[in-house]
Amino acid sequence: MKAIGIIAEYNPFHNGHAYQIEKNKQETGADYVVIAMSGNFVQRGAPALLDKYSRAQMALSCGADLVLELPVLFAVSSAEHFAKGGVSLLHHTGVVTHLGFGMEHHYLPTLQNVADVLLRQPEAYQAELRKQLKNGLSYPHARSRALEAYFIFQKPGFRKESPQQHLQEILASSNNILAIEYLKALSYYKSAMIPCPVLRQGNGYHNTALDHDFCSASAIRAFLKERRSACPLEPLANTMPKAAYTLLGRYPHPFLFEDDFSTLIHYKLLTDPVQRIASYADSSLPLANRIKKMAPYFVSWSGFCQLLKTKNVTYTRLSRLLLHMLLQICQEDFCALSKPSYLRVLGFRKSAAPLLSAIKKQGSLPLLTNLSKDSKRLPATAQKLLSYDLDASNLYHLIQHSKEAPCARSLPIKNEYQQPILCL
Repeated sequence: MKAIGIIAEYNPFHNGHAYQIEKNKQETGADYVVIAMSGNFVQRGAPALLDKYSRAQMALSCGADLVLELPVLFAVSSAEHFAKGGVSLLHHTGVVTHLGFGMEHHYLPTLQNVADVLLRQPEAYQAELRKQLKNGLSYPHARSRALEAYFIFQKPGFRKESPQQHLQEILASSNNILAIEYLKALSYYKSAMIPCPVLRQGNGYHNTALDHDFCSASAIRAFLKERRSACPLEPLANTMPKAAYTLLGRYPHPFLFEDDFSTLIHYKLLTDPVQRIASYADSSLPLANRIKKMAPYFVSWSGFCQLLKTKNVTYTRLSRLLLHMLLQICQEDFCALSKPSYLRVLGFRKSAAPLLSAIKKQGSLPLLTNLSKDSKRLPATAQKLLSYDLDASNLYHLIQHSKEAPCARSLPIKNEYQQPILCL
């Protein structure tokens, strides 16, 4: 049995995602496609546009065979923890033979060299990194500069022509940065999964134009954020597979954005003491002091991140920190809960029954298909990790419920124990 694993958010599912699945299946001859997908919140520190079951249904309708939830602790973390969590999840299924991911160009050998340096952390690289951080650069930019210096001076044969420009081009892409982290994680876990990159098609990640069949998820979200409720969805018809587009049009709930959580986080900013803010993941004492000082100027989630961002503190880090405050995820949790400790099924295709049977036999983590029953058998650390997923779901549905039409708000809020897994 061959199975390709993909770590994804599908926020929402579009043509580029369908292309990756199809390309990976063609190149590997995989029998099954297993997705490790973020739940109701995503890596940039924001709510997913649609809830996780709706996005899982999109994936299953467009080529995936099984969708597992990437626990929220990893889903809303830095690229390194996001990748390590996803690779660990797929590795511990015991059946995934290949790891699929996107890249901007044919850079796999180069990315592998970079990943090896980041994993080994040679002293020359560490010294340059400390120097760049001392100069006030954000960690991503400091790391990029340190890598450039390391390869130019320590590995002069790495690239004969303009190695600095070459690395700048590579490390400027979010897809390539994630690819490096996937390669690091494969080495870290000594995983036998074979890396299978697919070249990204169409517009870049941050491009918000709907001028291409392969437009970005950012473009789709931007359109939906600005769209009035009565406006049709037709401009998105060519950007998504028909099944995903149909599900988007039938979505029965309001779409969620970070500013929908503004009131909740404003309350936390006003009531949490500085030391408490400093304890959250992605925080620090100097940053917590600055946040507390600027709290009276809070207008909205996105506005506050714009207000606080600096050369060395990015918007994304700030947004993740605000989300960590709401979910009460602290720095220490990443030490105590360093990797996923269960495989939670969001949905599967009936034809993938042999795949589930193989995971039950060969996997090294508990497989959760019935939350009420299966969760009781989890060890304490897994129970703790799962509690964050449940809290995240409650938070998401609370805000979703508050945006519903008045007739829908009279209905009770559905919790995770009432949600059956999808079976297509």
